[in-house]
Amino acid sequence: MALLRYALGRGVQMLVTLAVVVPLTFALFRAVPGDPSAAVVGPNLDPSVAAELRRRYGVDEPLAVQFLKFAGRLLQGDLGMSFQYKQPVGEILADRLVNTVLLVVPAIVLALVIGTALGVLAGTSRHPLLVGVVRNAAFVAKASPIFWVATLALLLFSYRLNLVPAIGMRTPGLAGDAEGLAAVFSTDFLHHLALPLVVMTVYFIPEPLLTMRTAMREVLHEDFIELGRATGLSRLRIVYRHAARNALLPVVTLMPALTGVIIGGQVIVETVFSWPGMGRAIVEAVNNFDYPMMQGVFLMTAVLAIVVNTVIDIAYAYLDPRVRLA
Repeated sequence: MALLRYALGRGVQMLVTLAVVVPLTFALFRAVPGDPSAAVVGPNLDPSVAAELRRRYGVDEPLAVQFLKFAGRLLQGDLGMSFQYKQPVGEILADRLVNTVLLVVPAIVLALVIGTALGVLAGTSRHPLLVGVVRNAAFVAKASPIFWVATLALLLFSYRLNLVPAIGMRTPGLAGDAEGLAAVFSTDFLHHLALPLVVMTVYFIPEPLLTMRTAMREVLHEDFIELGRATGLSRLRIVYRHAARNALLPVVTLMPALTGVIIGGQVIVETVFSWPGMGRAIVEAVNNFDYPMMQGVFLMTAVLAIVVNTVIDIAYAYLDPRVRLA
């Protein structure tokens, strides 16, 4: 019951946050210097045609009217019309979001699994050399700029060794008739996915690894661990059944803080590898001053971040009842 009340409370907070994000997003992109219709209205365009284009895209109306129409369309799932693509922003971003999920979600899962396992190893191993190698490798990975790692990997594995494709999700002309899951798990797609997936996984690993290592070192000095040793429990049982389970809580807490890191890394990796996802959509929208696309990407990213953080908070409350009772 306490968990249900906590979840409902976090749900209300999420809705309030979303209600603040929507007008903030609208105001932010209207405050950007320059004419928002410059992307569709050229300087040499006939004035009557320019006026018609401004009217069609609704940028000639007062800001209050624009916001009311924007909010009304948003409630219907309409994010507006892209200046660059001349298509609904929602349809474009729906495709881009799928592409981003196919790259980011496996990278996060792999990073959590590998980082947590290496963190347990580094926090419990009695071999100084092994601990030093794992710890220093994590520090190097954390300190390395993601754009440098991605570019270096591209030059080495794609252009120098020719092991994987350089850019894109699929080889042009080789898509064939495969659709749905068959297209997603095709050999060509997985071949293109391999390098950006490895780069993003390496980029995400250090945080859970170092957090788990620190948590394990602290948990192993707790009284219940000493009690387990005194009762004759094996080292493996103490480490993996009791210590690791309690040390996971800080890793769960870490996830909301990593949202910005994940988004930033996604933008850079998708740009370097020309991966047609949300990150690349942000760069293209900024370069072309496509502000309906910019505000659509910003809003969708904000909504995803808020929802994910809310789910993680509820999951943490489930794992640690002290949170929901506080």
